[in-house]
Amino acid sequence: MEKEKMIWRNSSVSLNVTAGKIDSYRKNEETKNTVRVYDDGKIGVAGSLGEFDDGRLTEAAKNSLGYGIEYTCELNANRKREEEIGDIIPEKEFMPRMHALLDRFSTECPKLAVSNKINISRLSSSYENSLGASLLSISNSMEFTLLFQNKGSGNLFDYGYCCSVGKYDEDAVMKDCRLMYDAFYNPVDIEEGEYPVFMTAGDLLGTTVTQFYANTYASGASLLSGKLGERVFSEKFTFCDDRNPQTAHGSCFFDDEGEFAEGYRQVLVKDGVLKSILTCKQLSRMFELPFAATAGAAYDGVPSFGFNSGYIKSTANSVREITSDKAVLIVEAGGGDMTPDGHFATPVQLAFLVENGEIKGKLPDIGVSGEYFDLLGKDYLGAADNAFFPSMDMTYMACRMKVSR
Repeated sequence: MEKEKMIWRNSSVSLNVTAGKIDSYRKNEETKNTVRVYDDGKIGVAGSLGEFDDGRLTEAAKNSLGYGIEYTCELNANRKREEEIGDIIPEKEFMPRMHALLDRFSTECPKLAVSNKINISRLSSSYENSLGASLLSISNSMEFTLLFQNKGSGNLFDYGYCCSVGKYDEDAVMKDCRLMYDAFYNPVDIEEGEYPVFMTAGDLLGTTVTQFYANTYASGASLLSGKLGERVFSEKFTFCDDRNPQTAHGSCFFDDEGEFAEGYRQVLVKDGVLKSILTCKQLSRMFELPFAATAGAAYDGVPSFGFNSGYIKSTANSVREITSDKAVLIVEAGGGDMTPDGHFATPVQLAFLVENGEIKGKLPDIGVSGEYFDLLGKDYLGAADNAFFPSMDMTYMACRMKVSR
């Protein structure tokens, strides 16, 4: 009988913001524990919240072998690694520094009311197994979910500064907030037609990542089914499931089976070629899929496929290198979807006009659309790190899309 155990400890501090002021402070500590045992081709799992009790959880996991859940044991032996990302802001400095940021925002962006939350968090994740493997990942992140309401608009919010970052620079944050502020109050227009459209990976791939699910792929229900090893997208397009804490802030570098990819990014598409599917060890064996370090599991559940965070490889150093044409930058988009045959469309709640790589102003409500394989194929223009709003630490990808009113 073999055994593995995982412990996740998450410590966070959350500041609630109302009318541009901090009105509450909350500190939270959460611990989740998992023990899995493997015997005779079966898996037993037990999980708990709070302090770890090895003996009790191990006994409970052994008892759950009786459910007869098939899962081949494929543990790695003697793999040892530790990675730690240091604090972004010391906890004692967090509240005063956020007070200072909000005071500046009220002065420099007086037409907007600010609300919602700012968090800092520290995640410690450990993995051990009976074959001698030992992994430890400690990462820190800072999350902004600040919502901005145009005073008197009647809307719940009009846009926001929402991101997870690995470093904090007050001047850089204010510079980007002021850039958005100035653009928001400068209305511009655009004719319907095809334009380069800049968006984050989540705007498009957050909706379409289901195409990479192991069960969807194996059943033939994915648009990618049967295409492993084939070039299906542009040679400029490389897409990974990102667990690197340097870019996927606050992440654990290994998956929920204690596996990790080179650079802590599991390549799904490389230079347009489909390389991997989101899977786990059992699904890889069952469906004859390539191994991928993309397992996910509830703390008391059997592993399956998972997805942590999308990473798009940069192809340019600036927006202007990708296109100097008139373009659209998506800031807020929700409600989009893709049809079974691959037609993607989404309404855009806030977009800015971009000319020669620079933001010019706020566009009226628009919609954008395109075909899945075209958007990531012949219509894919490239990607740039830290484009438009460097403090948000985001990569923006560009595709030629139909823009409608």
